[in-house]
Amino acid sequence: MPGATLDMTPTYDFDFPSIEQALWRGTPEAVMDLGWLEQSRLDSEAFWKALHAYWACRQAGLSKSMPFKSYDFYHDLLARQKERAGLALIWLDGGAWREYSVAELMLAADRLAATWENAGAGAGETVAILHQRLQEWLPALLAGLRLGMVVSLLPQQGSGFLMRRLQKLEPQWIAAEPLCFHQLPERWRALMLPAAGGGYSQPAGLPYRYPASATVALCFDPTSPTPDIPRAVDADTLYLGALRDGVLALGVRPGQFCAAPGWHILESQPSLVLAALMSGGGWVDIELADLKKMPGRLFEQPIDILGICRELRDLLAAAQLPSAERRWRHWFRSPSESNDLFLWQDLVARLRMEKAYSGNAIWNAASGGAIVFSARCRGTPHYGVIPAAGVDWRLGAIAAPELPSVTGNGCLTFGKEIEGETVWAPTPHILSPFRGGWQYLGFFPSGRSGRTYPFEEVMEALNGLAPYMALIEAPDVSGEGDIRYALLIFGSGKTEAELRAVIQKEMGCEFMPDVFEFLPLVPKLDEQGKADQDWCRYHYLSGELYRRQRKPLYRGFSELKQTILTGRHIERFEN
Repeated sequence: MPGATLDMTPTYDFDFPSIEQALWRGTPEAVMDLGWLEQSRLDSEAFWKALHAYWACRQAGLSKSMPFKSYDFYHDLLARQKERAGLALIWLDGGAWREYSVAELMLAADRLAATWENAGAGAGETVAILHQRLQEWLPALLAGLRLGMVVSLLPQQGSGFLMRRLQKLEPQWIAAEPLCFHQLPERWRALMLPAAGGGYSQPAGLPYRYPASATVALCFDPTSPTPDIPRAVDADTLYLGALRDGVLALGVRPGQFCAAPGWHILESQPSLVLAALMSGGGWVDIELADLKKMPGRLFEQPIDILGICRELRDLLAAAQLPSAERRWRHWFRSPSESNDLFLWQDLVARLRMEKAYSGNAIWNAASGGAIVFSARCRGTPHYGVIPAAGVDWRLGAIAAPELPSVTGNGCLTFGKEIEGETVWAPTPHILSPFRGGWQYLGFFPSGRSGRTYPFEEVMEALNGLAPYMALIEAPDVSGEGDIRYALLIFGSGKTEAELRAVIQKEMGCEFMPDVFEFLPLVPKLDEQGKADQDWCRYHYLSGELYRRQRKPLYRGFSELKQTILTGRHIERFEN
């Protein structure tokens, strides 16, 4: 009986058809009734059960998951839809489009799960998935869910970046392409899972059902103050978050296609693609690197819902694309990436997107999905946002987000009951009430594109390459971009090209400083004998370092200081 659900708890307080309709509201001026949002916070269990029942009624096949009891991800994502005629995944590979139906994606996951099972992998074990392309890591992710494993996506964007996180994750298994084998240290090579064999094969056991509180994923949150520490995502959070985001944040319907080229994988995945698949939609994967060569390829597939990151926006705005109305029904951006609304308005005009709905969404995979989304307004980009439904939240004081805000503006902070007490976990995103809803104001502490800049990791990668170095933030006053990061190099050492090569090798391009400044001075030192970061920041931003490097007197003092410091170092070494 299509449309039926195993959980028949009568929860009829939430009128989801009306909620969905109201989210397509046409203009930013239209005021939306958000009483359901408050109700979802006050009675989250009723909200989730009602949402699950509503979702099940418009999906093909029966769901085997029961909210707050157990979840069969493999069945609800794949097996339930295997007879569906449409495609589940389309990707660009070597210039040619390739595709998987739901049945083909399920077969790929089955082959991999059977191979891993034969290798000894099983439920409850952690697998670090190092595949870089979505068409490779998605079958691996689904295979892990088939076996009941704890899955963790980890990009290979730098050897130091990867090794630090692998050590914190301590996986039992690693899934990666065979070429990765020789790039890993010996310790990790023994954990490599084999690639899938040919032919048809299935694991011996039934698809795993995760208990509600079981950990399903370990996600590295790039917006956290500790981005190298994995955070556990339980089955309740991952499954129900995918339902909510598919229905409310994305508004995806069965048969529709989503894409989000260039969205940060640690920030958005796997919850973003799971939201699309869970609602019966498909995913189009195309890399930004491919679009840089041929931006027009973005328009070759019937994408209904498109996430546009700032880099893709700038790419499309600069491209000489044929003038034609774009067919995307809904496009969304992350307001934490930039506050340059006029550039988004320019993109709408350039691409003739006036009839498409625009929205905002901030994804946080470590929190189970979209922590902020918005109503969709036709044509006009806007700052309007809505906090995630079905979770406890409040606006915390900006300087002390564990305390409630008394000014109206504050950091979006989520509460979770632990041993009878609500523990508040702040995000860096600042919201302000506006016309019955909320506006996105920015993030605090500062970072790059709404994400934490890992000062400590970058400085560790550069350790020993120059006598003294400081890495500081410099405000951007143009209103077009992020805070800028300046690497100050005091004294002789490596060239800029050599330092760039080291950072790229260890951390990837994501954390490359914006400015490299070489200064023939010796800075004030801290107690550890390193450059005093606060002193360097103040004297760089005030221009004092430039004045000092032009004056022979300061350069002479620096040479004398360096001679004394070198002598002390030699004296300590000899003693």
